[in-house]
Amino acid sequence: MATPQERAELTAEFITTLDRVPVETWNDLTGTDYPFLRHEFLHGLETSNCTTADNGWQPCHLLLRQGGNAVAAMPLY
Repeated sequence: MATPQERAELTAEFITTLDRVPVETWNDLTGTDYPFLRHEFLHGLETSNCTTADNGWQPCHLLLRQGGNAVAAMPLY
């Protein structure tokens, strides 16, 4: 029998800054083997203004949530 978590609806959330996602949550979802997906790297791009609407690289990251918990993440620009 499915648990309440397994039955929970999957929702998509688009965020414009990684400030909205704890470092541990993002890194747990994307892994840490590939440095260019790490929260620290992507957040560094945001805070140094490398990724802005003015230069065509505005963050619009995708988070999938199930039962309120993040279950998948994808950096998007």
